[in-house]
Amino acid sequence: MYPHRIRLRGPWEYEPLARSERPETQSLDGPQRPLPPGGKMTLPCRWSEGGLGDFAGRVRFRRRFGIPRQIDPHERVWLTFAGVDEVAEVRLNDQFLGQQHSQEPFEHEVTDLLRERNELVVDVEAAHTDGGVWGEVALEVRCLAFLRGVRAWATFAGESACLHVAGQVMGESQQPLEVYVVLDRYTVGYATVEAGGKSFHVVSEELAPARWHELEGKPRAHEVRIELVCGGTAWYTLEQSFTFQPA
Repeated sequence: MYPHRIRLRGPWEYEPLARSERPETQSLDGPQRPLPPGGKMTLPCRWSEGGLGDFAGRVRFRRRFGIPRQIDPHERVWLTFAGVDEVAEVRLNDQFLGQQHSQEPFEHEVTDLLRERNELVVDVEAAHTDGGVWGEVALEVRCLAFLRGVRAWATFAGESACLHVAGQVMGESQQPLEVYVVLDRYTVGYATVEAGGKSFHVVSEELAPARWHELEGKPRAHEVRIELVCGGTAWYTLEQSFTFQPA
């Protein structure tokens, strides 16, 4: 099932490169303290939790890994970051991928950069002691087209409800694409869609109260699955719990 996610957890090598140059972090009674020694840190975590104590400045993190598997022509590999604090510069196999200046998730497509053995280097700079790679880093094998920004909500008319699902189809595809919305194992919505960042909005059939109503006066959690399908094959699947509640 896509996406296939390979988490780059476990021990990363780290090496402090420089202390912060901001005045509030500098010593007032002489030269700056020497840099702490490098070592290994289990990520994700903030470096204050991983052995660097009250350090503020620039730290290099390094992780080596093998190629995930044979990549098929319709697949691409993405390097994903859930969160880094504050500024991150990313390199894979000595190739600069980019710089990130916020704690928001970010990603890079790296299919053509992968080798049998790979080296990922992330330089993180923070002017406080809670810097670091605090979110999960992973390789994600996706098909050529995939979903982003998917959200779900409900509307109500009398005793009936409709489930809405909207988002974007990223990437590319030379073949027709379809989005299916599955509620508790039953397909309730469908639409043909286009890749290339195009938006979609699927509205389910009207759902009778027995399909969505509260259970013993309490909102009932449902399983919602959204599938992006190409030629009968699911190219991307999202699953989430959903409760029917008025906005």
